Amino acid sequence: MISLSVPAACLIIRVERRLSTIPGPFIARFTDYWKVYHLVKGDYGEALYWWHQRNGNMIRTGPRHISVGDPYEVPRVYQINPLLHKGNMYKGIIGWFKGKNVAGLEGVVDEAEHTDIKRVIAPAFSWRSVLNYESHIDHSAEELIHNLEQREVIDITEWLSYWAMDSMNNIAFSSDLGFMQHAADVGWTLRTVRAVTSIWMYIFAFPTVFMWLAWAVSYFVGPSGKLVSLCLDRVNSRMEKIEQEEKPPTKKRDLLDVYIKAREQHPNLFSHERVIGMTFTTLLTGSDTTAFNLAWTVYYLLKHPATLRRLQEEIDQAVAEGTLSYPPTLKDISKLPYLEAVIKEGLRYGMLLQLSMDRVVPKGGMEICGHHIPAGITVGCQQRVIHLDKNVYGDDAGSFRPERWLEASEEKLKAMERCGIWFGNGKHTCIGQHFARAKTMKVLVMMLMKVEIADDSQSAKMISGATSAVRSPTHPYFMRVKKKT
Repeated sequence: MISLSVPAACLIIRVERRLSTIPGPFIARFTDYWKVYHLVKGDYGEALYWWHQRNGNMIRTGPRHISVGDPYEVPRVYQINPLLHKGNMYKGIIGWFKGKNVAGLEGVVDEAEHTDIKRVIAPAFSWRSVLNYESHIDHSAEELIHNLEQREVIDITEWLSYWAMDSMNNIAFSSDLGFMQHAADVGWTLRTVRAVTSIWMYIFAFPTVFMWLAWAVSYFVGPSGKLVSLCLDRVNSRMEKIEQEEKPPTKKRDLLDVYIKAREQHPNLFSHERVIGMTFTTLLTGSDTTAFNLAWTVYYLLKHPATLRRLQEEIDQAVAEGTLSYPPTLKDISKLPYLEAVIKEGLRYGMLLQLSMDRVVPKGGMEICGHHIPAGITVGCQQRVIHLDKNVYGDDAGSFRPERWLEASEEKLKAMERCGIWFGNGKHTCIGQHFARAKTMKVLVMMLMKVEIADDSQSAKMISGATSAVRSPTHPYFMRVKKKT
């Protein structure tokens, strides 16, 4: 034991010395306490941004952890060849059932398994496939607009969350839970989702501990919680219906059909439990994240009347020219350049993810920002640090200004998109990004076609700061609504 531990300790010391030239909090040289403290406090992004602004592109956040702040290094950190594997932070979101890994795609840490799973389901998430779900997207969007027309003032943090949950259920199950119908959090489902994203901050602070704890508990406690129960009921009900039919359905109706078909064709990859895990993560990651991003985008539009007015004029002109009707099609919406700029700027400036997306340096090490980083060191980029970089996004990167996406040269535009990490980057780019874009564009255009929107209070601010994996509003934000005649 001694003969093995001494060389191991020497190796750790050697690695730490190689990183000694990289600035960072003094305590980060010896422990992960600094990172853990700010994750639990809920200001990790702000603290990391402060350090990068004062000390450069490489910040040491732990004995074996480095934050990379140079946007031009983003493609290297998340490159495919050689592939940097997911860091330990992802271990905490692995789903377990009776000791078996049943995680959705986000929690799959084995790269070969991740590749196989993604290859099977990726076609269902392409932009072309999203067009096949347009009726599901329209259904929920029209219900939201109908509710807006009946009201004078709404809390956008509340109603956009209702819409997002109903919309994601429509896409996943061809039905909704009635959030908008009842104007309420049905079954405390949203509360469950937000509790999970809050717990994630603690999980990411102690990923290995939580992984083994979840693994052990899975032998004694089965799936629980409102959202898991919903997924269990929907999956079991759908599979029973399929078994009772004389001929299996040939047309995919929703995402649950995709997952069930994947189980039939690839039973080694998609167990019954994995189908449940996939549906659970689809609802979990596809609801509040989209709602919050749209809420921040609408908030920034309200705070920038000239920007809102220009977007409204583009939509009104398209309607007058007969190229946009209600409900608008995704094909027609995609022809609105200023809308596209607003969506991109909302994603950039929204800085939704509060965490760094960790990757492990491969064998042989690699050069990052002029430093040789040894193999086994964890590196990652954080949205606040990257998205506010002036070298890429301009001197006014700290402002919400969609025009930057229209004024940029072709080369600059490619750089801005290549450096962005709003949907992740590289191999692990969010598979549901096209759904998120489509839903956000639809609702924003349909809203401005049917109602006039304005701040209920010009001095009000949308507040975040919760201990959560995403930048979630913590207080209501009221918007005045007036139905157009």
